[in-house]
Amino acid sequence: MKKCFRCQTPLPTDARFCFHCGAPQPEWNESKVRTAAVIDLEEDIEAQLSEKFFIALKLRVEREHLAERLPEYSERLYQSGFRDIIGRRFAQAADRLQQMSMLGMDQARDINNYVEELYEELLDFFVIRYCKDLNEVELPDAILKYQSVPFSEVNLFEVIRDYLNLGVDKPANFFTDLLQMPLPRLKNASQAYLFPSHGEKIILVADLSILATGKEGFGLTERGLYWKAVLQKPQVVMYSYLSECRRTADWIEINGHFFDAGKPLNLRLLRLLGRLRLWCR
Repeated sequence: MKKCFRCQTPLPTDARFCFHCGAPQPEWNESKVRTAAVIDLEEDIEAQLSEKFFIALKLRVEREHLAERLPEYSERLYQSGFRDIIGRRFAQAADRLQQMSMLGMDQARDINNYVEELYEELLDFFVIRYCKDLNEVELPDAILKYQSVPFSEVNLFEVIRDYLNLGVDKPANFFTDLLQMPLPRLKNASQAYLFPSHGEKIILVADLSILATGKEGFGLTERGLYWKAVLQKPQVVMYSYLSECRRTADWIEINGHFFDAGKPLNLRLLRLLGRLRLWCR
């Protein structure tokens, strides 16, 4: 079984359309499920974790920062002593992976999910605490309080506020209370791109239109991201279907689609989507 990316209705794995909301479904490919484990539990686990961490660091810098600054991030890893910290974490992780194996939780998906979350949290801590002067955009320390916290225990409004730093510098064209958004702008947004499924709670709407018409911008709901850029078609990506989010010049790409809300917000949104992808996979 799978769920509709738009309304979360349970569907057969081979369904091409949702029988509830009619949304076309992404192509189902079993090869995406039958992946190999990134860590071989029969080999030196700590050595593998250490080797692959540097690959993860390279990918993080290339996707969200400046690829040409990778040597500086790598050097900071040694200068700061953070490599000693990750060494201790990898020793703990190796024990955990061995326990997972003994408990029969050694399927590739279990291993990969555990390792991916471990890397993401270590990279967040390293980039935010040790690389402030290397980052083009400051990432809020509040991001770190969500590490190792399950999705069921968070307030999504607070998560979005913290990741996008809205508690410090919330723009006037950002609305977390739809009653405060001018009705014509809200109406235009709902006609242009913001069309969540029935009962889907809207958490934030950002009006990015030049003339404050509400016709371009983005909305974050409890299930996904909806947006429309100038001269572009409206787009929607459910958190559970996030795959590739990366920086491209001064804008970003979300599942291959163009998105631009300005450099600071773009980079913070990348981090938010990265967190939501792990929570909702």
